[in-house]
Amino acid sequence: MLGSYETKLVLLVQNAYNIFCYFNISPITIKEFEYRYGEDLWKNSKPVLKIYEVLDGNASEIRTIYIDSMADNWYIKLDKDDMDVFVKLGRMLPDGTFVALAVSNTVTTPRAHISEDSAVYYVDVSKNFKKQEDSEVNELDEKNNKQDIHKETKPYVFMEGKKN
Repeated sequence: MLGSYETKLVLLVQNAYNIFCYFNISPITIKEFEYRYGEDLWKNSKPVLKIYEVLDGNASEIRTIYIDSMADNWYIKLDKDDMDVFVKLGRMLPDGTFVALAVSNTVTTPRAHISEDSAVYYVDVSKNFKKQEDSEVNELDEKNNKQDIHKETKPYVFMEGKKN
């Protein structure tokens, strides 16, 4: 889905309770992981998605999902609606340590119900609309007055013989 030389994780909202992510881990990222943690640890670790909810600027983990090692996308079911969410893609080492490889964008899921605010709000745009409409008409009038408009018909070659 993504270029093979870029490690990236993209998160999309499906509906109030479902999000979708697609991702790519570049060969360079894999080599850096193997260099730092050892070649065997990539094979012995498990790919993981960690889902985080953002509340008042603080992120808290709400779920860990172990995914297939060949996956490049994943649907994620959420337990609640109307929340800010982001995902980290990484590897879970045998000792339980999580190593993040990519972080997604933050998305806001919609509400699953209608608004509890039943008040109706109206905005009076008529004053602004009238001002804008008048200024546009004035601009058109000025533009038309500047142009050389011929009110007489132009003489064409085929009309030469029909002069009165």
